[in-house]
Amino acid sequence: MSTATTLGKTSAHRYDPLGPLADAISSMTGAMSDQVANALHQVLEATTPQSRNARLQLIRHLVDIESQTVSIEMPKAVDSANDLISTAQAAELLGFSRPYVAMLIDQNKLAGATVSAGGHRRVSRAAVLDWKAKHQVIGKATDLRTDGEKAGAYKSSEADVMRRVKALEKSR
Repeated sequence: MSTATTLGKTSAHRYDPLGPLADAISSMTGAMSDQVANALHQVLEATTPQSRNARLQLIRHLVDIESQTVSIEMPKAVDSANDLISTAQAAELLGFSRPYVAMLIDQNKLAGATVSAGGHRRVSRAAVLDWKAKHQVIGKATDLRTDGEKAGAYKSSEADVMRRVKALEKSR
């Protein structure tokens, strides 16, 4: 991996595209521009999923800024099946609670899930959708009382039920 020092100050004087950005950050924070440039290169040039995600988010952010500058309306981003999502997002897709999804990840039932050093779980959208299809999860759980009322299980009014309960108490 090349650093800002080697990119910006070689004998060939190659242009470092992150140099101006590092200089701008340095002028605002007071940090050394070489240190800032090195940090930017380390984050943006790494081959980890987190670095790839950071690069894509940076690209999206820059496109958003440019589209606002020239008043272009950008189409909404389409979620990729390979995007890593949080347990809350996975729970929403499955219609389960976040702790239940965390348990599925901890038990390796959701393929390809990762846990960061800080304990944050991430899983690919594709793995969640595969698990959902395999287990035929239809959607969010429904309210049993509402479903019972729709099916006619609660045909008596609450007042009728209370009268019957009082009558049963008197007969004892």
